[in-house]
Amino acid sequence: METLYFWPEMPGLSIVVLLLVTMLFLWIAREPIHKAFEALLEGTSGGLKKMADSAKQLAEKMRERDRKVLLESGIGDAKQKLQEEFQRVEMSYTKHLSNYPALQRKLDDSISKIETDYKDCGQATPEAPGWNEAVASIAKVQGSSGDRVIEKMLSEIHKSAVDGEKRALTELRNTTSKRHKILSSMAPVWKSISKQLKEVGELVGSVLDTTNRIDKHMTQFEKISKGDQDSIDTLASRANKLFIFSSIIMVVAAVGAFVNFRLIALPMSELMNDGSRFLGMPVSDFSALVIILIEVFLGVFIMDALGITNIIPQIGTMERNKRRLILYASLFFLFLFACAEASLGVLREMLTEAKTAANQALAGSSAAVASQGASQITVTGQAILGFVLPWVLALVAMPLEVFIESSQHAFRKLLILLVNTFASLCRMLAFLIEYIIKIIIHLYDAYIIIPTKIGSLASNRGKLQNSGAGR
Repeated sequence: METLYFWPEMPGLSIVVLLLVTMLFLWIAREPIHKAFEALLEGTSGGLKKMADSAKQLAEKMRERDRKVLLESGIGDAKQKLQEEFQRVEMSYTKHLSNYPALQRKLDDSISKIETDYKDCGQATPEAPGWNEAVASIAKVQGSSGDRVIEKMLSEIHKSAVDGEKRALTELRNTTSKRHKILSSMAPVWKSISKQLKEVGELVGSVLDTTNRIDKHMTQFEKISKGDQDSIDTLASRANKLFIFSSIIMVVAAVGAFVNFRLIALPMSELMNDGSRFLGMPVSDFSALVIILIEVFLGVFIMDALGITNIIPQIGTMERNKRRLILYASLFFLFLFACAEASLGVLREMLTEAKTAANQALAGSSAAVASQGASQITVTGQAILGFVLPWVLALVAMPLEVFIESSQHAFRKLLILLVNTFASLCRMLAFLIEYIIKIIIHLYDAYIIIPTKIGSLASNRGKLQNSGAGR
């Protein structure tokens, strides 16, 4: 500091003179220094604002891209559901309408039989007219006449009339009995018609249910096709829900894969115990990990060949025979891996028993028997677990596809959030830098306030003198 003094023996005076010199210099250089501060302000704050605007535009483009992807995915799902419903309708109509002619023929035959029986029931033998009055008149004549011939004739007529009436009554009873038999035979026909009509009603009901589902899917398809904000929010909520659900399943699958890895890691270390390492891990552990990954990949091939998933599009576009070949080959290799893991599970228990043989020998005979029974249960459990886990891991293909599809939206949302956060930070930093530079400028003006004021007074006095001379 003393090197800056003009007079080292008089530091106070030197400091005063130094301040006056710096004030005078800064007052003279006030305009270029202000321009330098303005340039610094524009370069830093303006640059940060442009970065924030660029980040906002990038976030908006990403949001628009996410919106288009959600709409395309929603429209694709709606189309697939409609296609499945139409295929279901086609299969249902092909199945049920193929039986409709036979059902219609049965109904026509049943109705014709009922009409015939109804006509037969309507045919009745009419009663002879006037017999009751004639019999009554003959009875009166028989009581009043005295001629034996006439009485005998009238008696015969009366007898014939009574016999005819009995025959008519008997015939009427027989006819009525036939009618009742015909009517009783119509009951099964009515039941058959009722059953057939019930089948028709069920078919019509299933058709109406399918139609209602199609209408619902069409309404949803039209709503998604409009692309309004409500549809976007619904699709985003659905994607978030699928992402959370599939993430939970993937975590559970990862735990299952870890259990499977621990099950086969020990026997693999005995089978491949050469001390070599690959990518920083023992070859045996790497081999066990490769086996688990191959099982997952085989599950992907199986699910794609069955048409349940579409992770590998080339499999879905293959011919049916080729897909069937891939399916059978994948099932065969997965079965081999399951059997191999079951045998590795048995080998693991054998290795464990070999390591603890000394402790079992020291435990005594009874402990050895108990240990042997427990060992059989453990061997069986590990063998079953080793055989079942590969098949369970093969089912990971379904949640894996859902996770891949839904994670795009989730990661894009996270990236948009990070870009918006970066833009907000840039704007905040630009705001702080702008005000800091303004504060520095004000402090600079405050430092040179004395020469500034003197210059301002001198300038005003000069203007007054010039104005007085002009008068």
